[in-house]
Amino acid sequence: MIKSKHGFTIIEAVASIFLITLILTTAMLIILNMRNQATASEQKIKATDVGSLVRNDILSHTDYDDLNTWLNGSEHILTNDNCSTSGSPIDCDVFLYESGDKTFQDDMTITFLEPTTQSINYKIIHYEIEIIYFKERIVVLTGAVYEKA
Repeated sequence: MIKSKHGFTIIEAVASIFLITLILTTAMLIILNMRNQATASEQKIKATDVGSLVRNDILSHTDYDDLNTWLNGSEHILTNDNCSTSGSPIDCDVFLYESGDKTFQDDMTITFLEPTTQSINYKIIHYEIEIIYFKERIVVLTGAVYEKA
């Protein structure tokens, strides 16, 4: 091995470049992962806000009897694509709600669940609002429509 009295050997130089590259690559991956997690958290908050708006709209503007007649004892799934043709008593504008600059109209599904014996006896219709918000991550909000006394 050739060694200079005043410098590094080639192996030492290659090893130091390798270590610097490894450290920089690891740091970049950590920074990108943190950025993605922050973006995902922000999108989840927005998706939850939109889901809450939809749930509140359904609760305040939907009549139990109309919804029960439409469901006719079975499960129904509403999307932005099929809402206007489904005959649903739900206002299809709920798919247009936004939070900040983000809408989830093509990533939202409202599922009215099939009635159970208990929900029929207590006159409750359960539903789920599912929103895909970041790289296939999903938030699900549940709700219920009650018969008004």
